[in-house]
Amino acid sequence: MGMETFVDTSLRRSLRAQADLRQSGVAVALGGGGARGLAHLGVMRAITSTGIRVERIVGVSIGSLMGSLCALDTNISRVESKVVGLLQSPTFSGRCETLARLAERLGKRGKDHEDTAGPLNWFASWYRRLERMMGNGRRFSRIVTGPNLLSNVLLLDAIEQLIPDIDVNETEVPLGIVAADLVSGQRVVIENGPLRKAILASMSIPGFFPPVEWDDMLLTDIGVLDSLPIQMAKSYGCHSTIAVDVSSYLRKEATYRTAVDVMLRMEELGELICRRHALTMADLIIRPSVGEYPWYDFTRPERLIELGFAAGKQTLAESLAKVK
Repeated sequence: MGMETFVDTSLRRSLRAQADLRQSGVAVALGGGGARGLAHLGVMRAITSTGIRVERIVGVSIGSLMGSLCALDTNISRVESKVVGLLQSPTFSGRCETLARLAERLGKRGKDHEDTAGPLNWFASWYRRLERMMGNGRRFSRIVTGPNLLSNVLLLDAIEQLIPDIDVNETEVPLGIVAADLVSGQRVVIENGPLRKAILASMSIPGFFPPVEWDDMLLTDIGVLDSLPIQMAKSYGCHSTIAVDVSSYLRKEATYRTAVDVMLRMEELGELICRRHALTMADLIIRPSVGEYPWYDFTRPERLIELGFAAGKQTLAESLAKVK
């Protein structure tokens, strides 16, 4: 039995326990994927417009930000307008374009825009190219030996403009935010504490942004190990669990010129295997067609949101039809 058949059968079995999914309530797991995570908003609009009651949202990385917005305001169209307005504002649109140009300059040109390995592979690609590009060995050494490449100011600025200064447990829909603790090596689910800080921790890609101090922990994005937090979503005991997968497409690679290439590929496959295992635990999987979009390209928010809505409407309609 393939994974899709397993999940489909699991959903039907789950839904037969109650006559109507709209009354049973669901937990929604929102995965990481950079800009592709904007599709989460469209999926959430599809879920709520179908009349399904969301009892819990669990998010990781960009999923933590999109999930928090939807947990704060169940009028998803209003949330979408807020996010699009920010991304298209003069300040942020300029930053988005700069980020896209930087990523392209560091090796993501032409067909490589498919971002087949996600942000961590892009980081390693950057590592391989930076010394040649910079030409100054002292500057290169200072950057590579530091704990992070970028300040978290850009992330924090966006979070502060979108998210109020409240506690995680004050959202309208109960929320869980997933991160990794570098100190203990444990997965952490944040359900209490400053919401902005929790999102920042979940979005702080290791190496790119500094880890976030939280009590005696150092928290970072856990995406490479748990890019789709289905297990945590299921742990809350909701009737059904919906997973929203906005990962990139895996491209076949037959040539590996260096040891680094091999290590990167294994890291990529490790994330893929973890995600595939997690997907077997979901009652329903929604996969927007966003795999070809680079993680860094925030310049087309409305397109990504609509792809999420289309995938959500289609998948939910098909699944609900099977239990009538």
